[in-house]
Amino acid sequence: MSPDRNSTVEAIEEWKVATLSLILLAVMFTVLIGPHIVASSVLSIPWLLSEAEGALIGIPVALAVYLIVPRLVGIPYETLFITVPSWSIVRWAGIAVALVAVVTVGSVAGLSGTLEVHVGDRRFLSRVLLSAVLLGLLAAITEELVFRGYLLSFIGHNWGWPAAIVLTSVLFGLLHNGKVTGTGASELYILVATSAGLLYALVTYYTENVWNAVVLHAVWNTTFHVQVVSINPAETQSERAIVSYQYTEADFLFGGNWATATVSPFVLLVLVVASTTVLLIYQLNSTYQ
Repeated sequence: MSPDRNSTVEAIEEWKVATLSLILLAVMFTVLIGPHIVASSVLSIPWLLSEAEGALIGIPVALAVYLIVPRLVGIPYETLFITVPSWSIVRWAGIAVALVAVVTVGSVAGLSGTLEVHVGDRRFLSRVLLSAVLLGLLAAITEELVFRGYLLSFIGHNWGWPAAIVLTSVLFGLLHNGKVTGTGASELYILVATSAGLLYALVTYYTENVWNAVVLHAVWNTTFHVQVVSINPAETQSERAIVSYQYTEADFLFGGNWATATVSPFVLLVLVVASTTVLLIYQLNSTYQ
């Protein structure tokens, strides 16, 4: 980034940056929750799951809000990593697919269980997939623009990029507290979310484009929607899923008897390896350039 772009953020007083960051976080929660409340009252769309109807409102609202703010405060989009997506987004989409494939195939290979695939009911298939994509996009667009767009840039330009990458990742992880329950499971989920945040932050920083992180995040969320790919203990009452794998028992690597396979030490390991790989590749590229 050019010095002129950096100075735009650095020139803003710290208290203003902090205030704007808090407002953006508040708006994020509003965008993620508010549209679902509105949609449950005014929408009834048969080709979507009820939980996904709010995404039809939330996605355009999120894009409008977070793309208007830079113009209002006079910050160039490039400074916030909000640039026009390039063809590299296709490569990152492929990497995202490979990542979720490693988690899915690795979990199934490491667990003894029963696999079921439901693709015969086309109405169910299209309804679930479209709903999962919309929900995945809503979360990815909203969270990435806030964490890897605004917050990463604000902290990076003022306190340095290593601090920005770590702090935004930890905050991202902490805000996922409570999404799962059980002794140890909640803490592990925070670590998994933090590791995912680290991967998204590194990709955004090195490619200078937040949309690459958006596609990574969206593919992950879409795949592991409870009705797309479900990997759960056999005794768990799970919703019908397109791909369902019910296992009888799991060792520590896959969550044991205290966490599900998709929120396990194995997933944490995959994300840490992915983040380390991204870091090393870009560090080596910069060394030889």
